[in-house]
Amino acid sequence: MSILVVGLNHKSAPVEVREKIAFNATNIPTALSLFLHRYQTAESVILSTCNRVEMYASTMDGGVKTEDILSFFADFHKIALDEFSPYMYHYTDDRAVDHLFFVTASLDSMVLGESQILSQVKEAYTTASMEEATGKVMNQLFQQALNVAKIVHTRTAIGKKKVSISSVAVEFAEKIFQDFTGKMVLVVGAGEMCELLLKHLYEEGARTIVVANRTFERAQEIANAFQGQAIKYELLGEYLAKADIIISSTSAPHYVIHANQVKDAIRHRRGNPMFLLDIAVPRDIEPEIANIDNVYLYNIDDLQSVVSQNIDERTREVEKCRAIIEEEVEHFMARLEEMKIEPAITLLRNHFHTIGKEELCRLKPKLKSIDNGEWEQVVYTVERTINKLLHHPAKVAKQEAKNGGGYRYVEIIRKLFGIFHHTDQI
Repeated sequence: MSILVVGLNHKSAPVEVREKIAFNATNIPTALSLFLHRYQTAESVILSTCNRVEMYASTMDGGVKTEDILSFFADFHKIALDEFSPYMYHYTDDRAVDHLFFVTASLDSMVLGESQILSQVKEAYTTASMEEATGKVMNQLFQQALNVAKIVHTRTAIGKKKVSISSVAVEFAEKIFQDFTGKMVLVVGAGEMCELLLKHLYEEGARTIVVANRTFERAQEIANAFQGQAIKYELLGEYLAKADIIISSTSAPHYVIHANQVKDAIRHRRGNPMFLLDIAVPRDIEPEIANIDNVYLYNIDDLQSVVSQNIDERTREVEKCRAIIEEEVEHFMARLEEMKIEPAITLLRNHFHTIGKEELCRLKPKLKSIDNGEWEQVVYTVERTINKLLHHPAKVAKQEAKNGGGYRYVEIIRKLFGIFHHTDQI
């Protein structure tokens, strides 16, 4: 019984290589079916995201090798092996388990501690399960991987701090406005970062959105995406006093929002605070605005500084996560050894009970005067005696398996009782 993972990720291969062997929701079921048709005793799961493509496989006899999966990838995607094989990694048994636990806990992600990978692993496992591509080993492996990820994120702060500019910006705004309902968001400019920030604010409940841009059509495009309103750039000054949150990211070579404008706006707001976010380089908002009472101004460096601190904090949590994963890998491998020994225990029980039945069949004709009730007591006593005799060997077998000595124990049993002729499959 073996576990194997073969794959590549954002660290081992550039995107132009990853995309060549990427799978999608449509073709993964087909790929699993074809793989299982080729290797009928195997279990398998395909994990394919924008950052990684991996196949996990398990067989009772170790019949699937690294080169088999590489060949399958090449055949399925109709590309030459040498186009991707130099970028591939492969791990077996405890290292494969460790890798999956590490991946699922988001310790191998491009953004350390991000939560998306957990749902991606869950989806990959669910798909494989629905296609009946998983069995006893893959089911336990992936269920445990999902459980380990939850343990890691519960016991450590690996996913606690925000590590993207947009999420940190929203977190800053939440400190001033606990609830974005009814708050107006004024966006000046129409860049990609503005859209991302709007997306985060929209998800947190912001619904009154106004977009100002020198190209009115572009302003309309962004505003429509968030059910907002586009205004002419020239009307910007009129909306400052109405806005609770102002995000500015233009390509202007000079300030577009000045201190005197904000002073005038804050007077009209009657004590209601303003949150201004300047993510333009060069800056759009005059820095002196930060000195105005009830006005909170942050720029891209402020955000990046917090992001860097948060990344450092997440990085410091990695060793805690690693210790948890090492312990969980050890537990899983012990369970796997137990799973390996279970067929041997079953064979041992069957062997003894077969002998018992044979002896009972030989005995019954000799006890001609015995009635059915008495005979049932004889059968019960023989079966009970066999079960008692087997209880301790089975208990020792499981303990030996936990200690890594399962195979040696099976060999001893085989030699003692002349059974287990197929231990190479155990």
